[in-house]
Amino acid sequence: MPEKTFGNRLETVGKLIGDAGPFDCLCDIGSDHAFLPIRALKSGYARSAVASDLRPGPLERGKANAASENVSPVFVLSDGFDSLQGFDFDAVSVCGLGGETIAAILERGGSFVKKPGCRLFLQPMTAHDDLRMYLWNAGFAILNETFACERGRPYVVLTAAYTGLKAPFAYEDLFLGKVRPDTPEFRAYCGKVAAQTEKRMRAKEPPAADEQLLALAKRLSGAYERADRT
Repeated sequence: MPEKTFGNRLETVGKLIGDAGPFDCLCDIGSDHAFLPIRALKSGYARSAVASDLRPGPLERGKANAASENVSPVFVLSDGFDSLQGFDFDAVSVCGLGGETIAAILERGGSFVKKPGCRLFLQPMTAHDDLRMYLWNAGFAILNETFACERGRPYVVLTAAYTGLKAPFAYEDLFLGKVRPDTPEFRAYCGKVAAQTEKRMRAKEPPAADEQLLALAKRLSGAYERADRT
């Protein structure tokens, strides 16, 4: 797999899977080119892997990539978990989709994502606040938040697991998370949150919570430099 196709965003997810593994089976939802299942099998992060996508085209590209790397994940045409009956996995990755879409996939996943010991690796492109709210309200614990920058843009990866317990949260936690590392990547992320909050405040009468969020995001972002300008 050419390294140029595996940027910092997915590299971060792959490293998190490796650090938490090895797993018996990784299921990658919306797998696209199957980069994560291929990395997991080649690196020993998972003993087996399932690459799932709702479109045939990405699955065909994934099959070609897997063949070129001499690994054999199972490829399944599926909308979320809908066609994955019969598979038993203890790790799930859902990356590159909107936060609302990821939340809907998890909600429909039911017992697939609520099994004891099943670890979730979630990388939302948008609506991070909606995904965090869903997880905390639906009984999932966010075990860690890891931040990465790729081509000057900050991203977050949520590591989560089902506990059955709803978690309390403040308004600012929805946008900044509860895990706030002192890293250039997190500072860049806070800068993005601040910019989005300012835009939202210009569009309507801002609630006091948004004013407080903006002040906190600006303070946490500081005079950051982008961690990755490539």
